[in-house]
Amino acid sequence: MSREAVESLMDRWVNEPSFRVALRADPEGTVRRSGVELDEEELAALRNTDWSLPDEELQARASKL
Repeated sequence: MSREAVESLMDRWVNEPSFRVALRADPEGTVRRSGVELDEEELAALRNTDWSLPDEELQARASKL
């Protein structure tokens, strides 16, 4: 995934509450519907994320990527 794609997803996470809700409910499907393509390693990271963590914790973890 390109840096621009990651930044786009992060921007949506921060600014679109409905995107956060959708991502928590169906992370892989939500990212796919957003048009961003992930490689297998990125999909594994997405699948292994604990989406029950608070928004602040998820945002902090994502910003380290």
